[in-house]
Amino acid sequence: MWWKRKQDTEWLPWYRVPGFKGKISEAEKRQLDAFRMQKRHPAATMGDLPEEVRLYIVRLELENYDFKQERAVGGPMIAGLLGAASLSVSYFGVHIQPADSIWPYFLGLVLLIVAWSLYRREWKRNADELFPQRRGGPNLTDENIRKEWELEYLTRRDQRDGSGLAN
Repeated sequence: MWWKRKQDTEWLPWYRVPGFKGKISEAEKRQLDAFRMQKRHPAATMGDLPEEVRLYIVRLELENYDFKQERAVGGPMIAGLLGAASLSVSYFGVHIQPADSIWPYFLGLVLLIVAWSLYRREWKRNADELFPQRRGGPNLTDENIRKEWELEYLTRRDQRDGSGLAN
């Protein structure tokens, strides 16, 4: 159903995701799959990096997360304030008397509920993006390091094959 969270879906590497629009042949994808099937991927992992680099990466990831969370607050905050204002004006009224109709109360309540649910959804989405291993996905930092290594590998291989360079 639309209100339930997605269940454990199989994680796919970046080049196998449905809708991937890159120009990677199936042979290249199989070669990258072979790298990923090895016990240890040729790319470095977060644990292989020096302490300073790890701290720098973690700081960048947290700054990005904070930026996304601040951006996620804006819309729901405005909707919540409009809902609270609608409820306040409906209850206290212009001449300090409650509104005669139920609709202003309903509108204010709906705005508050929608704002809360939007904020909650965005908050969880950002948290799942920062910590995908909670949903059974890989460590995001290690996966990004692997992706960069694989792109660099494909680029160097194409340069070597296409121009005769022997790097």
